[in-house]
Amino acid sequence: MKHLVVVNPISFNKKAEMTAVIRDINAYFDRDDNKDIDYYIYISRYPRDAVSVIKKYIGKTKDTVRVYSVGGDGIMFDCLNGIVTFENAELAVIPYGISNDFVRAFGENAAHVFRDIEKQVKAETIPTDVINVGGKHSLNFCAVGVEAASVLKYYGICRKYPDIAKKIGKPLFVVGAPLALMDKKLVHQEYEVTIDGVNYNGRYCTINIANNPCYGGNKTPAPMAHPADGFLDIILAKSISRLRLLSVIYDYTKGKYYKYPGIFKYIRGTEVSIRSQSPLQINTDGESYYDARLDAKIIPSAVKIAAPDGLKYVRRRELL
Repeated sequence: MKHLVVVNPISFNKKAEMTAVIRDINAYFDRDDNKDIDYYIYISRYPRDAVSVIKKYIGKTKDTVRVYSVGGDGIMFDCLNGIVTFENAELAVIPYGISNDFVRAFGENAAHVFRDIEKQVKAETIPTDVINVGGKHSLNFCAVGVEAASVLKYYGICRKYPDIAKKIGKPLFVVGAPLALMDKKLVHQEYEVTIDGVNYNGRYCTINIANNPCYGGNKTPAPMAHPADGFLDIILAKSISRLRLLSVIYDYTKGKYYKYPGIFKYIRGTEVSIRSQSPLQINTDGESYYDARLDAKIIPSAVKIAAPDGLKYVRRRELL
């Protein structure tokens, strides 16, 4: 087996933190008892940079390649999209990002296990579903509407005020949501939605398509989701007044959408199509963008994920 470690420097507030992590990884692979292990560390330079690097590395060998995503959801997105077409590739997630949502699918407080490089190298893998979103692939979720716009707003602030963003760091992330809620047109946007051939057209403030129950660092809007059950868990949130939305949003982020049947509709499916007269604001595992349409489908057991210490995915709540 070969080992490709991909590090995202943006995931670390200080260069010294990244240097320490890389030092520990080198120290493990360079031990006398590991001298025969083939490994390479690559530091990503910009978003999507690592995708082609990973594909080229895997394409040169018939050996199994375990790719280690060191950082947050952004570099995990790159690593996933680099390996997804290769049968001889595996993914190990080493969480050092803002939210580290994927490892929360194994239960809370598991991040320290995933940061142990020796446990990651020796871990068995779990076949895991992937969401295909118009050719892009994600492990966690895809959101349309206010939830996606909040991330777009955050990145907009970072681009416009880079010095302030660098100084404040990760806490600035929470600013995006209130800015998105100020967009009345977005909150009441009309969509054409088809799920497994059934129409659910209407005005929605947000649409969440989940493969993982977790997102946003401490949120679990779709606790029934499971990354290896072959289904997408979709929540449609009807357009309501922004004041009313503010009053229910906390319960929604904690998976209590069922308390408001007149607002939230939950559907299990395998394919989702979304259209609108206005541009769609989309977020796919931290990859935020605008598009005219969205087509998402689940690909069962598409990738093999390293599960250190024999950890398993947790379904936080059975279907209601």
